[in-house]
Amino acid sequence: MPVELKGVKSTLKAIRKIDPELLKEMNKEIRAVMVPLRDKARGFAPSPQPDNLYGWSKNPTKPRVQATFNTEGRVRLFPLYDHAEVVKGIYYSQAPSKRNKNGFRALYFVANRSAAGSIYETAGRATEPSSKGYRSNNPNAGAHFVSRMGPLYGNKQAERGRMIFKAWDQDGGKVQDAVIAAIRKTIMAFNQGSYTKGA
Repeated sequence: MPVELKGVKSTLKAIRKIDPELLKEMNKEIRAVMVPLRDKARGFAPSPQPDNLYGWSKNPTKPRVQATFNTEGRVRLFPLYDHAEVVKGIYYSQAPSKRNKNGFRALYFVANRSAAGSIYETAGRATEPSSKGYRSNNPNAGAHFVSRMGPLYGNKQAERGRMIFKAWDQDGGKVQDAVIAAIRKTIMAFNQGSYTKGA
């Protein structure tokens, strides 16, 4: 899903200083193809919750499920599924992301900021669903949970999911090609311009 374009960050930085309007037009063009992808991903969020996972949804008349899970060394209550929160949590950004473990960062991306949405997106990516990291009286709770989620979409193991990755998979690379084309067109226009005065 991610595509590496070398030198883009420094070039865009130069464009921002010398011709901010050119950069503004490029960002507008990219947004025009990324936001529909975001909206399509939002449309894959199940309502009210994934099939037959009644104890996972927020319900003020029922006590909260006290299952806990471990996240990066922290133990906390398992997040409950709220359709509105999951939909709102899928967002588009053109602000550079934090560097990942390989040192890369994304410039234009659709991501998921809600815990429940992230769980629904990626649950079951491991080859064998299990309850590892979860505290439950049912040793098969993890496998049961994943089995109710529905299929994962995408090709690579780490790039499969049910909302963002499903939208990306169904798009077939059209959005990616449009973003790359917009970046290249902007860089070409910048390089062909008479910007020597700014050097």
